[in-house]
Amino acid sequence: MRSLRVMSRLLAYPSIELLEQLTALKEVLLEENFLKAKTVKPLTAFMDELGDTDLMQAQETYVELFDQGRAHCLHLFEHVHGESRFRGKAMIDLAERYAEKGLRVGTGELPDYLPVFLEFISICDPGEGQETLLQAAPVIATIGEKLRRRGSGYAAVMAAIVELSGAKLKKADIEKAADAALPNIQTLEELDQEWEEPEAFGGAPDCRTCGTTGLPVNGAASGQMGGRS
Repeated sequence: MRSLRVMSRLLAYPSIELLEQLTALKEVLLEENFLKAKTVKPLTAFMDELGDTDLMQAQETYVELFDQGRAHCLHLFEHVHGESRFRGKAMIDLAERYAEKGLRVGTGELPDYLPVFLEFISICDPGEGQETLLQAAPVIATIGEKLRRRGSGYAAVMAAIVELSGAKLKKADIEKAADAALPNIQTLEELDQEWEEPEAFGGAPDCRTCGTTGLPVNGAASGQMGGRS
């Protein structure tokens, strides 16, 4: 599904190439027509806003949102396993699934990085890809809710991904998960203290609620995420 590749590009660190591709990316979304009009409108508005933003400012905004703290972290397993021992096994399993499809994760990046995860989903068989994305939808929806509260246009990207997953999530569950987030980090000292915590959200989830990726199959996410490696 090319629409998922569009979402992957939009969640990547802003570059000149991305800004130059925005018109073509919008054309893909309109051509495939998988998204409802109420989802497309804020998404294309965000793309227009991004295109009108100075590259350095766009990059600074991205780093502030996704790299400073866990709240909007773009590494999925950060929100599921935190720093527990389950995270490493989940990483290995996911990387093996990527390798089966001929997808190699770049140096310095982790397999649970959402843009990479979306690229993987886009090359899976439709049934397999839909099932895997469905498992990740609660985490992605919770990040989207937190971005919405922040007033960020990136919330529209998360909403589009959740819609493409076909997940039927309860708004109250997502809001509850977003409410459980760690406090906003204001200083570098606070950031260092946050990352010293051994586990992000008090431990790994019950494995009986996890799919093959280690992401929760049902219910709201236990936390949110942020940042590039």
